[in-house]
Amino acid sequence: MDKNKSEQQVRIEAEKDADPRVDLAVDRTELALERTQLAWVRTLLSLIAGGFIIDKGLEALHKTRITLGTAWFNGEHVAGILIPGLGTLIMMIVTVLYVRHAGRLAKLRNARFSFLAPGFLLSIVTILIGCLLIYFSALS
Repeated sequence: MDKNKSEQQVRIEAEKDADPRVDLAVDRTELALERTQLAWVRTLLSLIAGGFIIDKGLEALHKTRITLGTAWFNGEHVAGILIPGLGTLIMMIVTVLYVRHAGRLAKLRNARFSFLAPGFLLSIVTILIGCLLIYFSALS
């Protein structure tokens, strides 16, 4: 019991001596990390959706070429799988890095990383959208 009490006293004294500028620096870093993650989400969501749109356009063009007999090959979904697949893969990597950095920052505050952070939730939604678009491109 004395050991716990002494640890609590040491912690209280350390918190009194802590520089508030450190907390502000952690706050700024967390906000910058969140802005960066949301920028990745915006960019890669555009890439994923753009790849799907390109796929549908190339599919229509390819069907026209098949009817005319000028098609080079029979697989028209290369762009529809490659571009959204690449965007989804990059989003997965960026999300893992985001969770690692946010976890380190949360540890500085003696807190836990919140999986309800907007950057994390939107990253997961973007990954799911990318997977769905790849699936639908491969089906048709």
